[in-house]
Parts: sequence; C-alpha cells; structure tokens
Amino acid sequence: MEIKPKNKKTESIIDKKIEGMEEIASAILEDIKKIPEGSSVLVIIKGPNIGDKFLINKSKLTIGRNLESDIFLDDITVSRKHAALRKSGNNFLIKDLGSLNGSYLNGEIVDNAVLKSGDRIQIGKYIFLFFCSGRKD
Repeated sequence: MEIKPKNKKTESIIDKKIEGMEEIASAILEDIKKIPEGSSVLVIIKGPNIGDKFLINKSKLTIGRNLESDIFLDDITVSRKHAALRKSGNNFLIKDLGSLNGSYLNGEIVDNAVLKSGDRIQIGKYIFLFFCSGRKD
C-alpha cells in the first residue's frame, strides 16, 4: 500500500524536475536582462506560450482560467481563480487561492510564500520564472 502525503493535490499535477537556468533559451534570458531597474516580471519557461513575459506593475496580480484574470492561463488543470501575486513592502508573495491542483514554488506545493528572483512557479502545465531586477539607490 502506497502512502501519499496529505498536501498532495490531484494526480493531474505530478512533480517533475524543473530545468536549470542553463536550459532556458538564451533569447529569454537576454530579454529578462532588459527589464527596467526596479521592475519584476514573470516569464513562461515551460508550457504553452514559452517566452511570454508579464510585467508586474500592480500591487496585486491574479492568475487563473477566468478571462478576467491578469494572467489568463488556458489549461483545464488551472482553476478559474488559481493564485495571486501581491506586493508586500519590497517583496512579492504568491498565494494559492484554494485551487484544485495547487501552486508550486521551486517544485514544492505552497499556500503562501515570499518570492525571490530566480524562483520557478508552476501553475498547471505552465512554469514561470520570477525575476526582480536590482534597484538603483
């Protein structure tokens, strides 16, 4: 008999090894280097629409299958209101909004977590790279 962890979501999301930075297309990495100082961005690095970039220019950004989401993900494994990114001081937080399949940060399921530049967020079949450029003081 196999015992599964309690925090495991449905079987449609299976934790897979996330590629290292060296496996991300060099064109995507070059684009990331061009974002304005003090800005944050999400870039799709795996799944449909690889290379799409989403500048985080609001204090709260919604992610889901709802057409009104700030980041619309057309994937049946994504809940209508799946997750949200929220600015808190100088940090961004990711919060799962009670999705069926969960939100993953660097391969671990999370309900609420602080993001660091270089983190990978998996929502459904999409994997995003979170990047926050340095600030000029």
